[in-house]
Amino acid sequence: MIEQEYLKYCLEKIEQELNWKPSTDWKESDFIRLSRIISEKSSISISPHTLKRLFGKIKYKKYYNPQQATKDALAKFLDYSDWRDFVKVLKQNNDVSSKEVSKESKINKGFLLGLVLVLMGSIIAWYFYSKPKADLLENKKDVVFEFAMIDSVGVVPYTVSVNYNLSKVVSDSTFIDFGFNHPVKGRQSVLADKSKFVRNFTYQIPGQYTISLVNDEKALSSSKVLAMSDDWDSYFNPETATGNYWIDNKIEKDTSTNNLYYSPKYLDSVGFETNQVYYVTHRLFKEFGIDGDNFELSTRFKNSEELGGITCYDFIFRIICENEINNIKLMENGCSQFSGMKIGETILSGDNEDLSSFKFNLSTWNDLKVSVNEKSAKVYINDIKIYDGRYKQSNGEIVGLEVIFKGAGMLDLINIKDLNNQKTYNSQF
Repeated sequence: MIEQEYLKYCLEKIEQELNWKPSTDWKESDFIRLSRIISEKSSISISPHTLKRLFGKIKYKKYYNPQQATKDALAKFLDYSDWRDFVKVLKQNNDVSSKEVSKESKINKGFLLGLVLVLMGSIIAWYFYSKPKADLLENKKDVVFEFAMIDSVGVVPYTVSVNYNLSKVVSDSTFIDFGFNHPVKGRQSVLADKSKFVRNFTYQIPGQYTISLVNDEKALSSSKVLAMSDDWDSYFNPETATGNYWIDNKIEKDTSTNNLYYSPKYLDSVGFETNQVYYVTHRLFKEFGIDGDNFELSTRFKNSEELGGITCYDFIFRIICENEINNIKLMENGCSQFSGMKIGETILSGDNEDLSSFKFNLSTWNDLKVSVNEKSAKVYINDIKIYDGRYKQSNGEIVGLEVIFKGAGMLDLINIKDLNNQKTYNSQF
C-alpha cells in the first residue's frame, strides 16, 4: 500500500463524512468552509488552497503529497490521533488492499453511522459560525454571526475580502482586526458595519497575518492570510521602531553587491540615517511547499564592525510557519544575555539560561544549520551543535523567512530541503 492510496482513501472518507455534493462540484466557498472545519477540529491550519490541490481542483504536475501536518489534520478530522494512527488502523483491519483502496471499508459501520451523525451536527455548528458571549445573542438558540474570507493567499499588493453577517448580533462594538500595524495609523482594526456584508482590506507589505472578528477585546473567530512577496524585501528600522515595515522604510535594491547586503554608505545615499542604532531586516514570504516539521536549512552570514554592524552584532533568523514562528538569535561572544531561540513551543532565553554557545565569529563567515525531523530539532553554528530537543505542536508548512542584523550585516546563501518530498528552496545572493 503506497502513501498515495492511503491519501486517496482518506479524502474519500472525508467526502463521505461531509455528505456534501461531490467534491468535483465544490466551489471556493466550500473549500473555505472545509478549511475552517478541519482547522478547528484538528487545531492544525489547512488553507483552502491546499485543500483544492488535494481534491484535484488545482492540477499539480504530479501526485501531490502534502506535508505531514496536513495529513495529521485530515486524520484527526476522521477521529484518528494522527496520520500514523490512521494508516496503522487501516493496516490492522485490512481496509485497504496492496494495490488499490477498497470501495467497501471494513471499519465498523455502526460506529461510522454514529460518527457521521455527530460530525454532521458539528458541521452545521461550525459552518462559518462561532459562539460568542451569551449577552451578544438575540436568541441563544440562533446562530449569531457569519465570518469567512473569499481567498487567503495572494501576492502584494493584495486585497482580501471578508464576508460577514452580524445582523443577529446585539452588540454594536464588533470589530474586524486585520492583524497589521501601520507605522503611522496604528493597528488596522475597523468597526464592523452591521448593515454591510463585505469588508475589503489591502495588504501592501508581505507577511502572514491573522484577520479576527473581535468583540469586547476577545476574538470570536479568526483566519490567516498569506500576503506573498515577489522576491526578498529589505527594511531599515531605527532601534526605537523595530518590527515596523512600510513602504517608507523599504530599502531600494543595490545591484552592486553579490550578497544580500546594504553598506552604511549606501543606506545613507538612499535617505536613511546610519548615525544611530538601527536594524536591517530581509524578508521573503511565499508558499515554499516545505514541511516545517521535517526539513534541513543552512545559511551563511557575517556581521562585524567593518561591514557596518553594531555591537552586540545581533543575527536573528526566523522561520515563519503556518502555525508557529520559529527563531534563533545569535550574538557576539560576551552578549549571551540577549541570545535566544524558539522552535515550536520550546523557548530558550539568555535572561535566565546559559546560552553562551549561541554566538558567532565576527571576523569570518558563519554557517548556521537547522535540522528538524518529526518535531525533533537540532541547531548547529559553525558545525558545533548548540541545541538538540523536541517540541509537540505542529509548525505546519513554511511560509516565510526573515533575517535581521543589528547594523549592516551580510547574507550569502539560504538552502532548505524538505526531508519527505525532497522539495528545495535555494537563494545564492
